[in-house]
Amino acid sequence: MDNKPIINNILRFILLIALQVLVLNHVYLGIEVSPVVYILFILMLPTNCNKLLMIFLAFLAGLCVDIFSNTLGFHTFAATLTGFLRVTFANRMLNQDDKAVETPSIRSVGMKQFSLYTLILTAIYCFTYLMLEAFDFAEILSVLLLTVVNTAITYLLILLLQHLFIRKKDT
Repeated sequence: MDNKPIINNILRFILLIALQVLVLNHVYLGIEVSPVVYILFILMLPTNCNKLLMIFLAFLAGLCVDIFSNTLGFHTFAATLTGFLRVTFANRMLNQDDKAVETPSIRSVGMKQFSLYTLILTAIYCFTYLMLEAFDFAEILSVLLLTVVNTAITYLLILLLQHLFIRKKDT
């Protein structure tokens, strides 16, 4: 049994949660912008991961961020929903030539597929989180605006992290 994928996912979990709670939660850009790069952990879990384990790991990631951010379960709910939906999106969007992708990344599925997959799940996460935070449908326009801004910034940071840390294919 190869333990390398398990170790990689544990390290990814620790590093992304640390980046989120130690750096990104303290960034202030004048408006309510809060990039959430820890969801990259959820996005990059192996596609052959058990569905219940996937949802539990997403729950755990959101819970860790909530604990360190004092955010009343908003991250937990949004991350769990993202993990639940990720199962469906990964199976539909990331399969190439009827062959499952082990760990979704730009390298393994290509820029176009990974971008669409990341944008959709990031937008769902951001909208869910911001709607829970506002908890008022009268604020829907500001929630939608903040969703677009947060999704764009999170997406760009995820692409940056992908390019920095995903090794090129050996040629």
